[in-house]
Amino acid sequence: MIKLSMLLRRYGGALLLASAAAVSGCGPIISFGGDGPGDTVYSLKYPGGYHTNGDDAPVIYVDEPHMADGLAGQKIAVALAGERRSTLKGARWSAPLSTLVRDYVARALGDKAGAHMIGEGGLDIHAGCRLGTKVWALEFVPGGDVGGDKVEIAIEMSLVRLSDSTLISHPTFTRSMSVQGTDGDVVMTAFNRAMAATADEMGLWLKDQVDACRAPVK
Repeated sequence: MIKLSMLLRRYGGALLLASAAAVSGCGPIISFGGDGPGDTVYSLKYPGGYHTNGDDAPVIYVDEPHMADGLAGQKIAVALAGERRSTLKGARWSAPLSTLVRDYVARALGDKAGAHMIGEGGLDIHAGCRLGTKVWALEFVPGGDVGGDKVEIAIEMSLVRLSDSTLISHPTFTRSMSVQGTDGDVVMTAFNRAMAATADEMGLWLKDQVDACRAPVK
């Protein structure tokens, strides 16, 4: 058997030239974005402020949302007639949708409900409650006629007090928003408007429940 080191000493220059020729003949191995138009990337961002609640405000841990079928990942879901599913062509979310929803909920409810909403990386913090989220719908729904397009949102929440595992409240928030146009920007404007309206409802709900998550007075 001929050792590789012997081949390299004897034919090293020729081998390197041959390798270079083979690679150049195959075309680029890594794409640097010049192979055609990429997807337009959209965010789902809470438009309000950043909460600055006091030290005595309740602490609520926000779980990673559970996503219904077809909603995980970065593709923007489209619900078609006959229980068919598709995705919005040429567009995607800026991060996995579960991450965007979690960040949105944490910021919105921290701003509106007067609680410290702790998201990713907060499991080692002593929290009074855990907020679970199930996203049943966050999708574009084409209409059967002109002006019938809409986006739909359905988010189920469960607020559990950790000290005694009590389910405090378990609502589902739904919102439908018409889409005034056909391009991706218009669809995403409708998504953001629908989420903002849903966050208003969530904030009112949690504000009424938040005292149940306060640490007991010692």
